[in-house]
Amino acid sequence: MDLRAMRLQLLKRVLFPPEVCTGKGSVERLACLDPARVLVVTGSSGRRCGALERVTAQLKDAKAEEVLELESGEPRAAAITAAREKVAAFDPEWIVAVGGGAVLDAAKFLWAQLEHPDLVFLAKAVPIGPLRGKARFVAIPTTAGSGSEASQAAVLAGDDGTKIPYVSPHWVPDIAILDPALTVSLPRETTVATGFDALTHAVESAVSNLGNPFLRVLAATSVGLVLRHLPAAAENPQDLVARAGMLEAAFLGGLCQSMTSTGAAHALSHAASKLHRAPHGAATGFFLLPTMRWNQKKNAALYDELAVNCGLTDGAALEAAFLELVELVGLPQRFEELLGRVPDATERQTLAETAAKDVCLRTNACRLGTPDLAQLLAEIG
Repeated sequence: MDLRAMRLQLLKRVLFPPEVCTGKGSVERLACLDPARVLVVTGSSGRRCGALERVTAQLKDAKAEEVLELESGEPRAAAITAAREKVAAFDPEWIVAVGGGAVLDAAKFLWAQLEHPDLVFLAKAVPIGPLRGKARFVAIPTTAGSGSEASQAAVLAGDDGTKIPYVSPHWVPDIAILDPALTVSLPRETTVATGFDALTHAVESAVSNLGNPFLRVLAATSVGLVLRHLPAAAENPQDLVARAGMLEAAFLGGLCQSMTSTGAAHALSHAASKLHRAPHGAATGFFLLPTMRWNQKKNAALYDELAVNCGLTDGAALEAAFLELVELVGLPQRFEELLGRVPDATERQTLAETAAKDVCLRTNACRLGTPDLAQLLAEIG
């Protein structure tokens, strides 16, 4: 990395997509793209839910269009490399990613390989250099959780399941399209899990040791949107106001975590996904309240500012609001609900040791080591 790039990395910057389209029908923005070769990247769910059909219907004026449908699950280096030749042969001028966070992240890696054919993804993240020499990028989320459509980050899964975050300012999309009509087919369970992922991005970013006042305002807005709209989105899938609110919450949460990284809830979620295949969104929400309580043991006023910015009295009221939301929408609260069984003491110790190595723990609001994480896990039923 050159000196100028290092200096930029050390600055607290907000990198916002140049164009964000919101509301029902915003997918029609694709019809206004200049005629070009367009590669649509999606997953199997994109075809099942009808989002892919709605996207391709807007691309009638494209010079050429091709659809690349990826396997479900987090992107892995082998799968990205396997698609390299197909993407290069088509030589797109626009890459349009349609799907959940895993699809949007996979499209980012495909884009990077198109721009840098010699790029090799390793067990340790490598720098991602300048993009847009060949193609530009549109992100269209069909879930409201990861915030990848706003983020400088993309996550690659290692061969052993370890999540490897790659961070690059070049990955912020040229256009983000937040169309609530593309999310109405989400199952209730997915709506809840991804909603808590968005919530945890905002909460952990707000109290991160890399936080700043500007970010904390964005985070409070995201938290307020989740508290207001997640119950309605879960109970009534066709509620476009609630769906739009959740997309906005996820977008803002993505901006926040992109500026700061997250904390212990994400570190534990990543460990649980690696060791027990726990679903990321549900696991992140599962660990949010326990890690908040542990952080408040070290700093009782830690969440007070966020709470006040959300219209609540203090951190205790914020915790109570989250607990009420958990119970209202039915997020797992016990290990048996999350994993299907209760991990024994040895498994909890391994979970603590794995989480302690996660990069997200470095930006947790309070310092936590393996003994702290082990004690925290021992207190969960």
